[in-house]
Amino acid sequence: MNAIKKKQLLIIVCCICTVSFSKAQTISLQSLLDRLASNNELLKSGKSQIEASRAQVRSASYNRLPNINTMYQATVGSDNNVQGPYLSMGVIPSVTGGSRLQSNINPVTGNTALAGIEWEAINFGSYKAQTDVAKAGLMTQNSLFVKSQYDLNGIASAYYIELLRQYELAIINKDNVERLQNLLTSINGLIINGIRPGVDSSIASSELSKSKVALYDAQRGLAQTQAQLAALTGIPALSILADTLSGNKIISAGDAFAVSAAIDTANNPAIALYSSLYDLSRARLQLEKKRFYPKIFLDADAWTRGSSLSSTDQFNELQQGYVPQRFDYFVGLTFTYDLMNIVHKRLSTSVSKYESDASAHQLEQAKIDINNSLQQSLIETEYERKRLNETSHQLQSASVAYEQQANLYRNGLSSIIELDVALSYYIQARKDYLESKVGYMRSIINYSLVTNSFTSLVQTLKL
Repeated sequence: MNAIKKKQLLIIVCCICTVSFSKAQTISLQSLLDRLASNNELLKSGKSQIEASRAQVRSASYNRLPNINTMYQATVGSDNNVQGPYLSMGVIPSVTGGSRLQSNINPVTGNTALAGIEWEAINFGSYKAQTDVAKAGLMTQNSLFVKSQYDLNGIASAYYIELLRQYELAIINKDNVERLQNLLTSINGLIINGIRPGVDSSIASSELSKSKVALYDAQRGLAQTQAQLAALTGIPALSILADTLSGNKIISAGDAFAVSAAIDTANNPAIALYSSLYDLSRARLQLEKKRFYPKIFLDADAWTRGSSLSSTDQFNELQQGYVPQRFDYFVGLTFTYDLMNIVHKRLSTSVSKYESDASAHQLEQAKIDINNSLQQSLIETEYERKRLNETSHQLQSASVAYEQQANLYRNGLSSIIELDVALSYYIQARKDYLESKVGYMRSIINYSLVTNSFTSLVQTLKL
């Protein structure tokens, strides 16, 4: 009765596995990356930042435009003044004329209409420096976007390979559950016939439960990896299942691709990003220098005025003050320079210079890191290639050993312990071979990322 219940439970577990796998849709790595590029919120944010920087370049190109000011003013108030200078400080209203022996608080109306141009005509390269900073900022945002996409491609590829690993691991554990269930059925038959002791059934049943736990763990890992990819790409988690053909292509053709692929570490996104940051720091240094240069302004104004107070100090009708009575114009060039800028320039530009030096060192360190990553990747790929070959031999030997031990057990020539050991070796060999395949695939992907040939790898192998 217990054997029947266990068999029913196993059938339910296997059905759950089959249903979960059948509902998922196999997806290629290229399709996954396409969905990542179109749906990932981080990349969408990067695109918006690029548009903002592009708008900043357009805005900087218009900084050289003049200010064209217009104004109209109508006033009413008294007009009393005394001789002598004072500083208005932007607070005291200006009063002209009205210098009398005593105050007269009778109201006076007036109007002023003005149109004027104020233009910083010459600033000795400051306009160009502002535009250069904006362009360098745009290039930095572009490089940052490419670097983000590069990083996300690496993350998505790692999850994709992990998806392959978890899927195949689930299959290994599922096969093991079925194998142990069949073995337990066979052992029970031998026990009933008095050929084997009852302890063999207990050991087999224990191993069956252990294998079921391993299957559940693999299913959990698969579901978690699907959830991670869903968060990256926006694809429903249950619709994601790695295409095992992609893994086979990497294993069969990855080595040939690595040998033939062009090594382009100079254009690696990490180096490109630090290079653009260095260019931005240099552009800011130039702008900081130009900020302390002299400036030449062109001013041109035309205005009209009217007042109800005549030049002979006669108070006329108030409405006369709102009629324009005089017209004036003014054109002038102004040269300005703060002599203390000699000191300010030296102090301020030293900050920008050190920041630029820091960016230069970061760029050089990035080049060193990429070259080191390339060497590490070559070492890792060679190791994983050798490991894959050896684990393949390991699996073949372990498979033969298990089949031989199973035949010996069925013929009463070995114990359940010896059979269990052989089965454990076989299962471990399958897992070791899987880990070596995954390690080799990861090494090929990492090599393509370091050498900036990832896109070529995906397209050439049609992953």
